[in-house]
Amino acid sequence: MLANDTEKKEKKTDYFKDILIALMVLVISIGCFFTYNPADAPLDMGSDGMNFATYPLGVASFLTVLGLLYLVISIKKYLSSSDHFDFYNQLSQAIKDNKSLYFKRLGTVVLLILFAIILGEINFMLLTSIFLFFGFYLYDRRDYIFMIILSLLGGGFSYGLFVYFLKLPL
Repeated sequence: MLANDTEKKEKKTDYFKDILIALMVLVISIGCFFTYNPADAPLDMGSDGMNFATYPLGVASFLTVLGLLYLVISIKKYLSSSDHFDFYNQLSQAIKDNKSLYFKRLGTVVLLILFAIILGEINFMLLTSIFLFFGFYLYDRRDYIFMIILSLLGGGFSYGLFVYFLKLPL
């Protein structure tokens, strides 16, 4: 009996964790609509289809739709499993139980934003290697020599992919 109550409680907090993550995805995707427009380019598609300005808008739109679907599904699951709806207790419990997860997700978003801001200032391969190193560090990998090797290889492969294979000017 006690094991079933514990499993049920864990499941409720997992559903509430999904709701919080869906809200974070929505905040990020809606923020992309208002913050990311490279060189104040027009947002209409024109005759050329997707361009440098409309691609981030399309990605933000797609991410918003997926975030809304995730939020609706998570709320339905939470309400169907919930006998007693105590929003503040569930919120504080979910944050307390998963604060490391939220820190890592928020850190990843901050790393991606910094990557996008600094991209024109520093060499792509070097910046990608630094991004990968901090990403490994953020997700609790502590073998520094292996992290450096993987980061340099990842930066080199990314540079090769975008510059030589896809012929994109970086």
